[in-house]
Amino acid sequence: MATRAKTNGEDVPRIFDGKDTGKTRYWISFDLGLMGDYSRFYEWLDSQGAEECGSGLASLVSTQARDQMVAEIQNILKDAPRARAYLISKQPDGRFGGKFVAGGRKAAPWAGFAVHASSALDEAF
Repeated sequence: MATRAKTNGEDVPRIFDGKDTGKTRYWISFDLGLMGDYSRFYEWLDSQGAEECGSGLASLVSTQARDQMVAEIQNILKDAPRARAYLISKQPDGRFGGKFVAGGRKAAPWAGFAVHASSALDEAF
């Protein structure tokens, strides 16, 4: 069933029914860095009708194939060597998956916060 949501006073269609409409829902996680060209990327997101899903996360529905979406994102971010973008969508097997289409993984900011149990043996000096 399709529903509508209010965003900045405008009606925005949302697709939740899961029917095969030839459209795919994509989630894009992005970090363009301090020197990134956010205006160009935001213009593209706006033209796609993307919805904001938190800091650096957007969702959109498109008739474009994943390869076309990847090519557009890479073209927009080609002059931003430190930009990172992770695209998530439904795979042909029905599962959801994601992959970096620009940049790559880096150390998580939470790395090192967990307390790990040490072995019960005493260390000998």
